[in-house]
Amino acid sequence: MDNNTPSFIYLSYTATADTTFKLALTDLWLVFADIFILTNSAYMGNRQDQTTPIYAGDVYTFPNPVNVNDLFFKNLTGGSNTTVIIQGVTLTRKKADEYGIVLPP
Repeated sequence: MDNNTPSFIYLSYTATADTTFKLALTDLWLVFADIFILTNSAYMGNRQDQTTPIYAGDVYTFPNPVNVNDLFFKNLTGGSNTTVIIQGVTLTRKKADEYGIVLPP
């Protein structure tokens, strides 16, 4: 991550099973993020529980920094193969310092 220049990030995933999934496999801090549920409703949550329903057509906004690697999803209805999109702006080191977040070197 750059110290001063934020980047636009776009991640997309379509479920192919009824198991939990996430869109980032390593830490990815965004200063602002929108989650779009394009097709078929989903649950969102953390590693242990995905209990927050997000319905097809919904947009869920994180107005503060979020680590996308901490977000997990799964189909709300078995076999529905939801499509989730996350887009946002990366957290710069300068902004991370302001929020008290320690980014890896």
